[in-house]
Amino acid sequence: MQKVKFDLANLQWQLELLVDLDPPIIGLALQDLGTSLTAADPEQQAAGILIHFIKAGFAGLGAFLRAVECGFEEEGPVPTVVSEIFRSWTALASHNDAELLESADTGNIVAIFPEDNTVEIIGSKRRDGFMRLFDPFDLYQFGQNGITNPDGDFHHKRVTTALVRSGPYRKYTFEQSALEKLSELRSTTPNFNLVTDCLIDAVYLAMISARPIRITPILLLGESGVGKSHYTAELSKCLGVPTTRVAVDNLQVGAGLAGSSFIYVNSQPGAVFKVLSQQNHISPLVILDELDKAEVSYYGDPLNPLHNLLEPISAREFRDESIPMSIDASHVIWIATANSLARIPPTIISRFEVFEIPIQSQETKEAILRVICEEFKKEYPDIEFSKEVISALIDRTPREQRQLLQRALSRTVRLREEIVCLDHLKQVVPNIRSQPPKSGFGYL
Repeated sequence: MQKVKFDLANLQWQLELLVDLDPPIIGLALQDLGTSLTAADPEQQAAGILIHFIKAGFAGLGAFLRAVECGFEEEGPVPTVVSEIFRSWTALASHNDAELLESADTGNIVAIFPEDNTVEIIGSKRRDGFMRLFDPFDLYQFGQNGITNPDGDFHHKRVTTALVRSGPYRKYTFEQSALEKLSELRSTTPNFNLVTDCLIDAVYLAMISARPIRITPILLLGESGVGKSHYTAELSKCLGVPTTRVAVDNLQVGAGLAGSSFIYVNSQPGAVFKVLSQQNHISPLVILDELDKAEVSYYGDPLNPLHNLLEPISAREFRDESIPMSIDASHVIWIATANSLARIPPTIISRFEVFEIPIQSQETKEAILRVICEEFKKEYPDIEFSKEVISALIDRTPREQRQLLQRALSRTVRLREEIVCLDHLKQVVPNIRSQPPKSGFGYL
């Protein structure tokens, strides 16, 4: 028998919302099937309904859904969220012989054994490791706003559809390898050791306590070339959480972070809402590049949303300007970079823990350059880098090193050779200065 996969955690919260919105409609629909289920609260009743249909091999589910839909239609226009819930259940109603249903995201598994029709339920939608991003009833109210605001109907429907599909729950756990990777990062970026130690402590506490991470927003302060961009890129790989990078110097207004008002037809959510709603983790990494380059314009200060977003209490009820419903943004991991504090408002600085990043030592430069070379070698395993090339680039910034190594590598491959040597580098960068090879690089 073919295995069919569904997200049971989503099915249950959707049922809970339907029960909460109009219990009589659900009760009448169940009576039409010759059954009735009573419970003390919507959660228990939704679980009972779900188990009822699982035991019945989902027989009668289609009729139940039609009865519920008709009940809502009799009371007026069917709410947008309710319509999307019906749509998501349509596929399930067509699989009456499902053997296995499981949610890869939540670990919620229900197995049906055809020989005796017994049911085993493993896991729970509120099991350890997941927390709620938003209240489903708030989503219902947001969807209703689209009915009374025709200009914003498309925007409401698009957002509502996406949130019904992703559901209100997000995981907060980290992979066990995160601590190991952070320790490796510590050894390759020693001038960031204080920052890395802070992150290791926070991740370890979250793991050992089985709670979402709590960490003060971090501001990396240092002159160009100390490796801030390289460090944040590597940090994203270590943590294994969704990441979004915001170029603050390109922000004109706060819409980049907190969205544009929902009263406009072209309303768009900001970076924070997007990463939390579209990804499955409550603690994404949000990187604010060049915080000191923000420009206040006629339209406002692009950093204003940070006053609320960087405070855990207010971030717990964060509202994007384009979506008038609250989400929990209090567990976001914030990392900002800046060359100077002079142009950053004191009220913003006070919300960060500021780490002054020292100029890289030769050992640090070598360590970062080794990491960059290893990344290229993973993509092009037949390519090696000569000691002369490494020595010529040792004093460049990580960004320049990456760019120049890429160009020299491309020339090497074009010439059908396997070792990136100084001649290849000079061909693409004629003014590159040759330096005596450094010992200890471990390259050809």
